[in-house]
Amino acid sequence: MSLINDALKRARDSQQKNPPSGAPPLPPVESPRRGGTGWILALAAILFLAALCLFIGPALFRHKAVPVTVVTAPVVPALPPPVAAPAPAPVAKIAPPPVAITYPPPPAVAAEQPPRIQGIIFNATRPLAIVNGGIVNVGDRVGDFQVKQILKTSVVFQRPDGSQVTQEFGK
Repeated sequence: MSLINDALKRARDSQQKNPPSGAPPLPPVESPRRGGTGWILALAAILFLAALCLFIGPALFRHKAVPVTVVTAPVVPALPPPVAAPAPAPVAKIAPPPVAITYPPPPAVAAEQPPRIQGIIFNATRPLAIVNGGIVNVGDRVGDFQVKQILKTSVVFQRPDGSQVTQEFGK
């Protein structure tokens, strides 16, 4: 057994005197740390802020309608009752002269001009227009006119009699 022990001692001594050539020895491998909860907290904070913007944001920035001034048409005074000419005394078998009924001429009522478009904010889902200094949606009234449609460069108004007029932006 001593022969074997002597051989092992000689091999160990020769290895220590002649280290292997080439790359330096590798560093020991460290195991990864456990408990990486930092990224979970960051992800939770981002999701919370996104939910906050999604639910509370629309409530804060909801469209508040600007009151539109309504201009009423001038009141036309009622016509006076017809004035009948006095009838002459009846004469036997003579037809009375026809009675002339005269009415005063009606006052001239100027047709109201369509509202003036000052701007269009076109969005396919909810277009808006700035008309006579106020913001209007489809269906709103401006004076006697109702907004029927808002296009990219024009607005279609409906008069009280049902006729429609298209007003171009900038004209």
